[in-house]
Amino acid sequence: MDTTEPPAFQRARSPEHRERRARDLLQAAAELAQAGGTRTVTLKGIAQRAGVHSSAVRGYFSSREEILLRLATASWQAWSRDLTEQLAGAGPLDADGLARSIAASLAEHSLFCDLLAHAAVSLEREVPIDCLHEYKNAAVGAVDELADAFHRALPALSRADGRDVVAAAAALAPAFWQYANPGESLQLLYERVPQLAHARVDFEPRMTVLLTALVNGLTGPRA
Repeated sequence: MDTTEPPAFQRARSPEHRERRARDLLQAAAELAQAGGTRTVTLKGIAQRAGVHSSAVRGYFSSREEILLRLATASWQAWSRDLTEQLAGAGPLDADGLARSIAASLAEHSLFCDLLAHAAVSLEREVPIDCLHEYKNAAVGAVDELADAFHRALPALSRADGRDVVAAAAALAPAFWQYANPGESLQLLYERVPQLAHARVDFEPRMTVLLTALVNGLTGPRA
């Protein structure tokens, strides 16, 4: 029997304290998702990680889905910022170099890839409209910022085509991330039946190959 007492709870009363508490809850959710995957995150787990009572979480967020979509909002912004900075210091790139940079950046932002896998399927459908609005604004802003960064790194790639590259990367990354990081049961199956293990992919190399082909197609001669 678990006799552990819940942590002493102090209500956050001032706006500053409430903002800090909300950040703590988001950080707790991010740590749990990073450790066990987005699908394992629960409100109870977030509360325990943050050191508050479970009921307190709903004083800041309407649901688990809202917390995760707000993490996805921040993840779009962080990925865009980091990749833009990397490209600014990389100098002129060819299609392969740009694709490698994008794939490597996505591999570094593993939580973002995992969150994207859940965003359109479930998270966007279960949150208040203000949360959804913030998420969409962040995504659109990130796409525009990255399209500009891609064009500066590879002028042959127009900004319009750069947006298509971002869209493709954001569509491919969540799927390939799941294939590259199977759950325990699937890992056990691959060990027992090795001929099925080809379904497990190496995330970064596979993303690089596909993005290189896309960028080459967009920057090459068109019929």
